[in-house]
Amino acid sequence: MEAKSVMEGIVPELPDLLAWAADGPRIQSAKCNSCGTHFFPASHLQHRPGCSRQGVEPVLLSKRGKLATYTIQHYMCPPPFKTMGDITPYGIGMVEFPEGISIAGLIMESDLAALKIGLEMETTTYTLYKDDKGNDVVTWAFRVVK
Repeated sequence: MEAKSVMEGIVPELPDLLAWAADGPRIQSAKCNSCGTHFFPASHLQHRPGCSRQGVEPVLLSKRGKLATYTIQHYMCPPPFKTMGDITPYGIGMVEFPEGISIAGLIMESDLAALKIGLEMETTTYTLYKDDKGNDVVTWAFRVVK
């Protein structure tokens, strides 16, 4: 699937972690073709014991996964987290993807009181702030699939 690392007026806060596919934002990962392990971030090559470490390739994770666990924060993240304003309360969730990897991220655009383990989640973005050029600087986030 072809993906873009930058969209018009939108820039990822951390390069090489987020891309835009035809169906929206997706988390970038890497997969070892020897052992089948997915890595996140892609630069963190944590192979299984005995792996020959051959054929690592970049991949996009599925758009959707299942909420494995979560917490609701009632205070702002400390620096270096940077955002335009107070986002409290907000959720932080661990989402299990079909590829066998779990990734933590903000839970946005969702009723936090209705969160429960096992909910279907999808990858989205959250605008942290605007850069000097007026671009939205974003990070990955998750929301409940309705």
